Amino acid sequence: MDKKNTLSLFLRSFLLQGFWNYALMQNVGFFYIVLPQLKRLYGADKAALQRAAARNLEAFNSQPVMSGYSIGALLKQEAIIKKTPPARLQEEEREWRIIRAASASTAASIGDRLFWATLKPLSLVLYLVILFAGGVDFLGAHAQDEGQVFFTAALALTGALLIYNAPAFVVRLKGLLDGYGGDEDNFYGLINLNWNKIIYFLKTLGQVLTIFVIFYGIYVHFSSVVIDAGVITRFSLLLAFTVLSIFMKRLNIPNIFLYITATLVFALAAILA
Repeated sequence: MDKKNTLSLFLRSFLLQGFWNYALMQNVGFFYIVLPQLKRLYGADKAALQRAAARNLEAFNSQPVMSGYSIGALLKQEAIIKKTPPARLQEEEREWRIIRAASASTAASIGDRLFWATLKPLSLVLYLVILFAGGVDFLGAHAQDEGQVFFTAALALTGALLIYNAPAFVVRLKGLLDGYGGDEDNFYGLINLNWNKIIYFLKTLGQVLTIFVIFYGIYVHFSSVVIDAGVITRFSLLLAFTVLSIFMKRLNIPNIFLYITATLVFALAAILA
């Protein structure tokens, strides 16, 4: 694909979900994306173009950002079909349908884990981290300067949008290029990147930032509250028994022993108090 065709596919790919339907799902959006390329490929051969149009209007469903891998791979297969003799046409069309089903489902699985389950919640956590870092107390514990709040909130919103959309733009374009340049050996470009490693890193980052938000939020909210020794003691006991319960479960020790120990400890504490 040349740069002009790639740009056209890239821009049109944002409308994949422009016409959903229960029967064939994203097929109309997919057809809209590839139609100019099909016209350019088959030219004046109307019969071949109609046959290609019918193929590309078959059922399609994938994760929108990752759909570029299927689009690129299928357009490459269309170029192969165009050069195929009539005797082998059905065989190559069957290969086209196999690629369509396999690439769409695999890309959807990766995309759901990366964008829906990882980057979307990560963008929210990053938003909260930037608010805290900018001194915005959205818990309402302290008075704040409105100008500072507005600037920090705008910065946080920008950061949250970028952490989700910047990778989405890159993956959309990379998917088209890798899908068209790929083959069975690299599963049409889908295994050019170690998706599991990327997802693991982003999830770990999200977990670290979430822990920061929770503890920083607790600190901000309770920084002006005086906590006596009794509250700390009760909280420590609760935490200790929770941790102990987890370890006992892993060691397959019945929880009844934990309940008996807890009853004795709290009874002794009540007597001593």
